[in-house]
Amino acid sequence: ARAATARARARGRRARREASRRRGERARDATRERDARRGSEREDAFARAARTMSEVPIVVGLLHGFDGTGHWLNHVLIDRYVLGVTKAGDAYDPSRYSMARKFTVMWAFLTFFTYALYFTLCPLSYWWNFKRKNAEGKNKAKWLGREGKDQVKNEIVLSVWSIAVMTFMIAPFELMVEAGWTKLYWDVDKYGMTYFCLTPLLFLVFSDTCIYWIHRGLHHRAVYAPIHKLHHKYKDTTPFSAYAFHPLDGWLQGCPYHLFIFLFPMHHMTYFISLAIVGLWTINIHDRVSMRFPYVNCAAHHTIHHTGFNYNYGQYFTFWDKIGGSYRDPHSYPPYADKNPNLTTSKKAD
Repeated sequence: ARAATARARARGRRARREASRRRGERARDATRERDARRGSEREDAFARAARTMSEVPIVVGLLHGFDGTGHWLNHVLIDRYVLGVTKAGDAYDPSRYSMARKFTVMWAFLTFFTYALYFTLCPLSYWWNFKRKNAEGKNKAKWLGREGKDQVKNEIVLSVWSIAVMTFMIAPFELMVEAGWTKLYWDVDKYGMTYFCLTPLLFLVFSDTCIYWIHRGLHHRAVYAPIHKLHHKYKDTTPFSAYAFHPLDGWLQGCPYHLFIFLFPMHHMTYFISLAIVGLWTINIHDRVSMRFPYVNCAAHHTIHHTGFNYNYGQYFTFWDKIGGSYRDPHSYPPYADKNPNLTTSKKAD
């Protein structure tokens, strides 16, 4: 009896140990499953975050370029949030969109973005440089408003029309970018860091060269009145003058920016940053408030272009004006100098 009791107790101890071992294994399995599930959830969270970041609208193409913007506009904004025909994680297939839809969406995006730039920065610049007065009651831009109280209103109305038409003419260029017909590239190592850093300067030199001759050509009597005269309606410019031109005028002077990437390789990031700077510069050179940098065509130079008509055609630099005999030092003439010499008079300072 005692032996049977001992055996029973031993079996009980073994059973308890086995049960304890199984509970430990189940606990370890549960822990591993929980850790695996948490890891999977973290991976899913990272994946969702990555998808979310890839769906952020790419305004200047810092991440994907305009192909990324086309992705976001069509696949996410229109399909998911407007039409409700896709969901997060669906594959992007650009072939399912017609050319008419791609064009319409791109045109709407360019128009909206340009309006946002115009109606944000122009009013700020106008208030800061034109409406604020110093202790002497003068504004920073030395603007007297002598061309009528309706100048700003007329410039805004003209700009709204011009931007809508001009972006319609520019959209095909961006669709060609999206289709991969240009020399934009994504890998910095493809051409090296030196070329990557020098490309924006090459972009500006190329654009300035083309724009100088296009701009000078627009002052020819055969095309000035029907096309370019609209931009010269007011001699005393304001920031709102930046886009106040005939759409064909703006398109012609904008073509070099887009032609550049058909001729020269350019990293997509530097290209779209350069385009953003172009928009800012266009507003800057019309606000009459100028800094002084050697060989740079600043706001003062462009003010003299509007007041003197036949001078300072350049957009970014002054070297073509100096080569072409159309350069005038703006700081030798009003409103940047107290004297009032005749602009047609040759001066040594020029």
